[in-house]
Amino acid sequence: MSELDRQILKTIIDTAHDHYFVVNADGQVMDVSPGAAAVYGMTREELCAANVHELEASGVLKPSISLEVLRTGRTLQMMQLTATGRRVVAQAHPVFVAGKLECVVSRSMDLTDIQLLQQEYAVLQQRFSDHLRRNSRGGELSGVSQAESDWTTAGAGQSVHDTEQYAQSQAEQRQREQSAREQAECEDAALELGELQVRSPVMREIALLLKRVAPTNATVLMLGESGVGKTAFAHQLHRWSQRADGPFIEVNCGAIPESLFESEMFGYQAGAFTGAGNRGKAGLMEQAEGGTLFLDEIGELPLATQTKLLKVIQDGMITRLGDTTTRRADFRLVVATNQDLAARVEQGQFRLDLYYRINVLPVSLPPLRERREDIPALIEQHLSRLNQRHGRRKLLDASLWPILMRQDWLGNIRELENWLERAWLSAPSDVIDSDSVKTLLNTCSTNNANGLGNSFGFSNDKSNGIGVTESFTTADNSHSPNALSEPAAEGAVAMPIPKLGPNETLKEGLARIEAQWLREMAAELPSTYAIAKRAGISQPSVVRKLKR
Repeated sequence: MSELDRQILKTIIDTAHDHYFVVNADGQVMDVSPGAAAVYGMTREELCAANVHELEASGVLKPSISLEVLRTGRTLQMMQLTATGRRVVAQAHPVFVAGKLECVVSRSMDLTDIQLLQQEYAVLQQRFSDHLRRNSRGGELSGVSQAESDWTTAGAGQSVHDTEQYAQSQAEQRQREQSAREQAECEDAALELGELQVRSPVMREIALLLKRVAPTNATVLMLGESGVGKTAFAHQLHRWSQRADGPFIEVNCGAIPESLFESEMFGYQAGAFTGAGNRGKAGLMEQAEGGTLFLDEIGELPLATQTKLLKVIQDGMITRLGDTTTRRADFRLVVATNQDLAARVEQGQFRLDLYYRINVLPVSLPPLRERREDIPALIEQHLSRLNQRHGRRKLLDASLWPILMRQDWLGNIRELENWLERAWLSAPSDVIDSDSVKTLLNTCSTNNANGLGNSFGFSNDKSNGIGVTESFTTADNSHSPNALSEPAAEGAVAMPIPKLGPNETLKEGLARIEAQWLREMAAELPSTYAIAKRAGISQPSVVRKLKR
């Protein structure tokens, strides 16, 4: 390379808006653009003296795209999180000489700046619209509003003044945003969030609220759809509380049969019933002494059991089955449900007095589709867990990030984690790319069974080998005496109305039909979560009903 070529290349790197890294085959940084220093939190000299193995280990690059290219020999694009908290999209290319990989050239673009520019542009648009509205009341001047004329006239002193005011307001806005980010970082550090991934403002407010009430013994009611993180927040509430050194006992109210619930929760004395142990057993409430008792899916509790739980809450005492002595109930109660308890009270399925007892501090966790800011951190966290669990390091290709961000994730965090694990296991290489997703979608029994549907942007046409569609046909039942008298809705399947057995009550008949439907869905769908989603009931209810 001539000296002129070197100077041209150096000028390009030094003046480029994007940030460039040049790394040799050993991972040693050969050169970086000056702007990279601010993004990665190190001086140019420090970066040039470092190795990308060290930068990744110290968290400066999370992950290092150059290392991945050195490992795979492929051009890659991915999202990176820097030590300064900035999110960048990076693209890296291998450079081969005589078939040998000699170095990697990577280019990164700071998405944080783009987001700020978008915000400033939106503010400018709004300001311009407001200016037009304020000044257009005097009428139109030759088809152009007076406000538009004032705004666009270069010599108008008011326009210049407005421009200066706007520039000043934007500088102040950027300062406020920076202060807000710093305050949020301080709050996150003070919160000691552990494994909780809280990035959205609404979830940060919820975390701050729980941190404030953690030292008390107040009962907390966690509300929200299945998979939004109610259990994780209950664990964190326990860790923040003065009972953190005590046990955390989790009980899924929908998974314990009604006949066993009392003995499991309250315990029993020796010989209390047939099959009871010789020495008796402490119930889950006793095991939670000095700690936290977390009752998940409390809306699934039968009414008879609700009465017994209410008595414990009111009296603060526990009595084992077959025992006459009482024990003090010393635990902090946290409950959770994905149901509308107020509606269940109106339907007579949940006791009003118990509802008031547990509804001391209701905390509603929004679904993932309403706090998409949390998705990137959740993806990074679960990918890290999968890498550790399986002893192999895989990364998500940058092309998938916008697709995953657009997905509604009807199963919330649980569905996101499930999808990531299947994608991790399906990917043949160390990079999970769109080809892996297409292969994954082909494994679905129906196109929407797992809630992914078409939001991934792939066609459902069988001819392209992507997606799976099924068509259902049914015999003509219009002449059957049991056929529905009203025409079926478009796309619906006409079904005969089943008859009750000779000695079968309505309740027994409904239970039989329900069991048949659940068995049919169990044969078609991949999991009890998919069955619950299809049937419109909770997953613990599906488990309990299938066991009957």
